[in-house]
Amino acid sequence: MGYSAKYLLFFLFLGVLLSSCFTERGQEGELLYGRHCASCHLENGEGLRGVIPPLVNSDYIEKNRDILACLLRKGIKGPIMVNGRQYNQPMPGNAKLSEADLTNIINYMQKEFKSPSRRVSFGEIREQVKNCP
Repeated sequence: MGYSAKYLLFFLFLGVLLSSCFTERGQEGELLYGRHCASCHLENGEGLRGVIPPLVNSDYIEKNRDILACLLRKGIKGPIMVNGRQYNQPMPGNAKLSEADLTNIINYMQKEFKSPSRRVSFGEIREQVKNCP
């Protein structure tokens, strides 16, 4: 087998290996959401009517995009308005979520529930976490 055939096999193997890594990482947001959020906001992000706010097309998430990481890490207490309806159920935070976890969860919410309306970057989340009250 010549050098070009060996390189071709190597790059083919490398491509298969990398694609499986990206597939796992692509599912990480869904797994994290299922583990940390779905028990209250439900698998479909619709929340519990009148008690737990929806994440689907949430105007609250869009208006508070710049503090989403802090909300997930620190939680929230007090009344909030979501899609014209008031909710006053405290949401516990999870201080153990890493910046990568937060990025994956929020981007999963964007993909599945259109909230926020565009993806967040790791750098954006890092900046939010740095500025959490």
